[in-house]
Amino acid sequence: MYNILCLITPGDTQESVDKLISALRVLSAIHYSKGEIYELKVQVPEIPQLALIPRDAFYADTQVVPFRESAGYIIAEFIYVYPPGIPILLPGEVITQDNIDYIIDHVEIGLPVKGPEDRSINFVKVIVEAEPIS
Repeated sequence: MYNILCLITPGDTQESVDKLISALRVLSAIHYSKGEIYELKVQVPEIPQLALIPRDAFYADTQVVPFRESAGYIIAEFIYVYPPGIPILLPGEVITQDNIDYIIDHVEIGLPVKGPEDRSINFVKVIVEAEPIS
């Protein structure tokens, strides 16, 4: 991780802002050019199609399928990458290849996946259906 979010509020003083800037300069001097920086060009996929309301999907009969092969299935669990922590897939949405690629890109640069039972994101829980939705 190589991002820091700092908030300056009306409650801060010039002294506290100067202290923050000084601390950031020290961190930069210590850590600049250490480690690899992974560039991620963010191409946010379109909002997935909602096939079932989240409650129905969450309580439906499920099966586990390989995540990389889950396009077209209706997901039965949440998937989000932190940061930012905003769900990418909600129960009841149809998984697209764009969603799969987006999540894998983030995982490959080291961002943690939250939500699914399988945090390694090798498998995902989907609604039991005869065939994926195309």
